[in-house]
Amino acid sequence: MSHAATALGRRWSFSIGTVRGTVVRIHVTFLMLLFWFGMVSWISSGPVVAFQTLVFLALLFLCVVLHEFGHIFAARQFDVRTPEVILLPIGGVARLERIPEKPRAEFLIAIAGPAVTLAISILLILALGGLPPPQALMEIDGLRALVVQLAYANVILFVFNLIPAFPMDGGRVLRAGLSHWLGHRRGTRIAAGVGQGAAVLLGTAGLFSQNIFLVLIAVFVFLAAGSERGIVELRGITSGRPASESMITRFLSLNTGELVSAAANALIHTEQKEFPVVDDSGFLRGLLTRDGIIRALVESGPETPINRVMHAEIPTVSRWTRMDDVIPLLAGGAEAVGVTSDDGLCLGYITWENLMEEMLISRALDRHGVPRGQ
Repeated sequence: MSHAATALGRRWSFSIGTVRGTVVRIHVTFLMLLFWFGMVSWISSGPVVAFQTLVFLALLFLCVVLHEFGHIFAARQFDVRTPEVILLPIGGVARLERIPEKPRAEFLIAIAGPAVTLAISILLILALGGLPPPQALMEIDGLRALVVQLAYANVILFVFNLIPAFPMDGGRVLRAGLSHWLGHRRGTRIAAGVGQGAAVLLGTAGLFSQNIFLVLIAVFVFLAAGSERGIVELRGITSGRPASESMITRFLSLNTGELVSAAANALIHTEQKEFPVVDDSGFLRGLLTRDGIIRALVESGPETPINRVMHAEIPTVSRWTRMDDVIPLLAGGAEAVGVTSDDGLCLGYITWENLMEEMLISRALDRHGVPRGQ
């Protein structure tokens, strides 16, 4: 349930529909997980068991979606929109439009998902008349076996999500508690450190047990926790400042009428990795990245017009827009955010890379007690 996690997970995902304004996306690794379990079940036990396994995973998928919409509907009570939710092998991750910094709001949003999972678990256990002991699972078959498996899976999901590590809900619950006493920024730093420590333990357990799935989860959690800490520190540095103070102002732009060959030449002779694309009047029309240039050279050729291969829908903001509103755009997956003047002319752009450099410079100046800007 974080910008960081969805930034990591949004690539290689696709939409399967929209529910009340929230796009539901599935990451390809989730489908790979279904395929893996289906194939293993088929090879070991035949097509019937493989089908039952896929039905179970599909129902578990539905439980995960309900869990995420628990977060989403709770967030709406605090006027926080959720543009999308991504289904990953470790569960779902909802991208909130913004993270509420009031500890009570974050706590209620974070705990809403596990509360839904707990409610599902209780309903399934009540339907069973009690949860059978694990040693009795082999003696149960048919529909009752499926319900028992779902009940156990939801109990495990409930416990797993309360692990105090980003992007799990327990990490946000921990941060909400710490933020109440220590402030949002320091609370995040401590919660992210705890999360990365938990990830190391999880990865070590995965290595010793030769469980590659645990290792992959640990890597994802470690990276997500670090990214979450970086985003919050960055917001602490840039909060309240206009976009004009953080944008790149010395850059080479490309014209919509130029060819990819001109973009390739610019890539060679500058240090830029992305190029704003403007029209003859200087209005921003898109963005062309280094990867986009190479891809266009290979697939379309150097004589291809730039306006056919550029990213035409990059987010743009006014020079006066607060950085508090710019960072979520980048965290949501944008390659860059264009900054325009009051009359729409391109003044500059902002990327993760230049914000990370700004954060490193700020840290270095803080060590010497030098105020930023001197």
